[in-house]
Order: sequence, then C-alpha cells, then structure tokens
Amino acid sequence: MKKITLGCLLIGLLTTQVYASFTARDDVSKWLNDSGDLGFTQDQVLQYLAQTKAKPSIVPVLRNAPENKLKWSGYQKRLVSASRIKSGKAFVQKNAAQLQQVAKETGVDAAIIAAIAGIESNYGANMGKHLALRVLATLSFDYPRRSKFYQRQLAEFFRLCYSQGLDPTQVKGSAAGAVGMGQFIPTSYRDFAVDGDSDGRIDLFNSVDDNIASIAHYLARHRWQAGKPWLLTVDSLVEPAWVSKKAKRQGVPLSQWEARGIALSSSIDAGEFNLYAFSTENGNEYRLGGANFYAITRYNHSLWYARAVVEIAQGIAQE
Repeated sequence: MKKITLGCLLIGLLTTQVYASFTARDDVSKWLNDSGDLGFTQDQVLQYLAQTKAKPSIVPVLRNAPENKLKWSGYQKRLVSASRIKSGKAFVQKNAAQLQQVAKETGVDAAIIAAIAGIESNYGANMGKHLALRVLATLSFDYPRRSKFYQRQLAEFFRLCYSQGLDPTQVKGSAAGAVGMGQFIPTSYRDFAVDGDSDGRIDLFNSVDDNIASIAHYLARHRWQAGKPWLLTVDSLVEPAWVSKKAKRQGVPLSQWEARGIALSSSIDAGEFNLYAFSTENGNEYRLGGANFYAITRYNHSLWYARAVVEIAQGIAQE
C-alpha cells in the first residue's frame, strides 16, 4: 500500500512538472514562430507564459458542458428561470435607450440581446473567474482535439491585451477563454465587437453599451432578419426523418411544412424553416426554427442553448 501511494505521489509530481512551464516546449516554440505579430515581443510573450501554469482540470469542464450532457428539459430547468427573466426585464429597463438604438440599427430584438447577456454572464454579474491566459494556454497545448482552434485564440488574446493595454496574466474569463458580458472568445472580439458608446474604444470588459452593441452586431452579421419569428411551436405529429440534428441555415419553405401536415400554434408569414427535436422525459418536443434561430446558434452551436435564449427572451418581452 505504501509503494502504491509513493508511486501515485511520484506520478503527481512528474505531471506537475510537465504542466509547470510552457516556455520549454517545442509545440509552444512552433506556435510562437508561426503566430506572426502578437503585439508583444516574443520575449515578452514567453515571460507571460513563464508565469502561467497549465490547468488540466479545465478540459473536463468543457467536455461536460450541460448542453452536451442533459436532455433539453434538464437544460431548460437549469437556464430558463424566473429569476433570470426578472433580471432580464430589469436589464432592459435600465438600458432601454441603448437597446432601442441598437435594435433600430441592427434589427435584433432587445429581449434577445438581454437573454444572451443573461445566459452568458448573468447580465455582467459573472463574466468569468478563470485566468484567461492559463485557460487558453492549457487548451492550446494540452487539449489535442481542439488545439489548433485554441492556438488561434491564444494568439489573438495576446494581440487583444496589447491593443487594450492589459496584463495578460490578470485577465479573467470563462472556462473556454471567453470574456465580457457577452462572453466573446478572442477571435470573435476581433471580428464582431463594436464601439457601442462612441468613445473611440471597444471595451467588452467595462462598457455595457459596447457589450450590447457587440451582441447585436454578432447576430446581425449572421443574417438576423428583423421582425421574423424566433422559434415556432409545432402542434402536430412529425416524421422523425424530417428532423434536423444540427442547426441549418437553408430550410424548407413553410408551405411545404404545411403540405406535410405540420400545424403551428400561431400563423406567420412565409419563410424557410428546419424542424428540430428537443428531448424531455416524456418524449420529444418539436419546433420550427428559421433564420433568426440559426443566427442564435452561431453564437453557440447548441440547439439547447438557442432555444433557452428564445424562451428567456419571450419571458423578458412579456408584459
């Protein structure tokens, strides 16, 4: 028993040593040489990485994300709460002027913007407790399945910190390295974040207006259609072969769904939709999602997530 315990201790010590430093690793050196201009010099980047230890416990957090493990009904119970909707109403009221302006400019409904902010960060109250550099470095070099993706995020994170005058070792975010009220990963910060308060600076760490405008801009860039439905309830039996397992942009015309015998809970104008199944303890629920539902799934590819956004938004918009 003592030998086993000692062996475990030795393995633990060796593992700690392997994870202790990124700076002596060949894969880190290759990444650094291939990344181009990071703002900081290579020596500065190495100095920041030398202050960073891997966090292997972060990998199971990503693998066990609730949208990957729960039925829709369990996910719904966890995310679509009366308290989140109540806080969303207060958020909309407090930021009414900015939300109305952004909705006018982009066509994205204020309630949808609020719902995303609610799910992502509890309306800015919880923007992440993890050190972003530690998370991104770990996922870049110790998570082979998505290493290339996270190496791009790590490079962009350094560029972001340089441009914003931030210390990379102090920035906090999510378990996936996302930051701000809207939880933008570094490449999304680069590609979709905008200056919502017109101060000449894009700041998702401190500016609520920038976060609101950036969430809306993200959806608008993914072809949000003003005034179109978010998600339609199906009130009839469906053929399993009609169901799309993943979100799709191109859909089936509503007239064809009606010809198949699909009945809806409300009448709408024509459009293209896909049929999605949402698992519960009592069987599947079915919904038709169009362009706007698809746009939400570009924010997070999970169908569960997109429906939760819709249901929270519906609660927020309800008088």
